[in-house]
Amino acid sequence: MDNKIIAAIIIIIIAIVAIGVYGYNTYTASSESGTIVIYAADSLGKQLNATANEFKSQHPNVNVEIHYSGSQAAIRQITDLNKTADIVASADYGLIDQRLIPNYTSWNVKYARNEMVIAYTDKSKNSSQINSTNWYQIFSQSGVKFGFSDPNSDPAGYRAVMMMQLANNYYNSSIFHLITQNSAITSKKNGTGYVLSAPSNLNPSSNIMIREDTAQLMPSLESGAIDYAIVYKSQAEQQKDSGVKYMTLPGELSLSNTQYEPEYDKIKLIEFSDSTDTTKTKTITLSPIVYGITVLNNAPQKQLATEFVQLLLSPTGTQIIQNSFQEPITPAIATNDSTNIPDALKQYVEQ
Repeated sequence: MDNKIIAAIIIIIIAIVAIGVYGYNTYTASSESGTIVIYAADSLGKQLNATANEFKSQHPNVNVEIHYSGSQAAIRQITDLNKTADIVASADYGLIDQRLIPNYTSWNVKYARNEMVIAYTDKSKNSSQINSTNWYQIFSQSGVKFGFSDPNSDPAGYRAVMMMQLANNYYNSSIFHLITQNSAITSKKNGTGYVLSAPSNLNPSSNIMIREDTAQLMPSLESGAIDYAIVYKSQAEQQKDSGVKYMTLPGELSLSNTQYEPEYDKIKLIEFSDSTDTTKTKTITLSPIVYGITVLNNAPQKQLATEFVQLLLSPTGTQIIQNSFQEPITPAIATNDSTNIPDALKQYVEQ
């Protein structure tokens, strides 16, 4: 047989095989179906929505259902309300270690960072004057209203009030009085540190707005209902097109740097401090802002959920995290209490 004819036949055979393989892979991908259910911190909205869109482009028959709230509220959906879910993503990785391991999951990875800022708009009173040395003085001026989220339901809330306790020493000023004089939140000296108490009824005055999570604060800031909001940098960045600006805090107060952990460890907050239910009252120790994510032990879609987390930790996912104005931790870091990191994730996780 002529060599040219043989070569042509070989090329045709290779093409047929390639088409068959492509068709098999396409069929395999499209045959995956189901719904991944995620409970997540509201500050992860942009990041997880973008990851879900990318995941759905690769798994067209898979739905991704995400429920956003404060991290404590998200975790209580699993531990207190027995909701069925696949993934939990928290703005404080420690909450997963403390409240989900070992009964609900056996692993947890730290995968992104954020920082606290003070957000405002051009409508905010005296915003043209605010800076990192006088912000607390502007907060105390007549007619100025500021806000933060509920420390009993959202890490951004307990971080906001704990940051203001830290600021007392940093500026050598009575800054925390802005909290105690305008809410039921209290602070008590404990050795070299402080223990803050957040009762069920925070009873804010007209000078303070407290919402369940920081996402609920932003519309009030944009409308001028409040002048300033203590939120995550990523949330302020994401609202820049709506006129939101922000002031960065000194490194000691931004809660983004592990260098200051010894000082953070001195500040604690008791959630639902007036509750007689010991399962509800929890003590939080201040720590740097680090996000954690896990797949639950009883996840109905455990394989798909693991693939979702794999995408989030991959180079594609880390780019999404950066685009969401958060700092990816690459490789992600397994927490001290973690075991059984899924094999599919090990290439992206330092243990």
